[in-house]
Amino acid sequence: MKTKIKNILVIACALYLLSCSSDDDGSSSNANPEGIWTLTTLSIETAFDFNEDGIATQNLFKETPCYDDDYVSFDADGSARLVSALTYISAEVNSPTDYSYQYQCLNGFDTQTTFTQNGSQLSLELQGRTAVGTISGNTLTVVIPDLFEIEMYNGTDYFDVAEDVTLVYIKS
Repeated sequence: MKTKIKNILVIACALYLLSCSSDDDGSSSNANPEGIWTLTTLSIETAFDFNEDGIATQNLFKETPCYDDDYVSFDADGSARLVSALTYISAEVNSPTDYSYQYQCLNGFDTQTTFTQNGSQLSLELQGRTAVGTISGNTLTVVIPDLFEIEMYNGTDYFDVAEDVTLVYIKS
């Protein structure tokens, strides 16, 4: 029993130390979001090889041309503009053992919205959801849970999957 309590105490201390903020060094607390941030990565949980280079990746930015013109811009007044394409991924089934996945680039959106900043964290309002991102240097990383829907096939049935999306932007 003492060993279990000791292990729990060690784990609790480690979690406490890992949860301490690194904003105290001042490097990220003055993160300035103003300007244009260009999308460089759009990752989902499932890997695909749409560009047929023999390498399946989770980064749809590398696999499709859909997101080549995506960006977000932030203004000093708290307004933001988000330009993003959309992709539809579906299963093309010839038989239960012969199927592949196809993508289609769709018109996305060009929308004005607002953002708030707390140190290196940004919160952006988008279509009824709040997306939270973190600025580190000239990189903005945003993770949005269950945003990307994909039509999948398991050999007998079609089903939809909602996957997390990780967006990485670089300041221009």
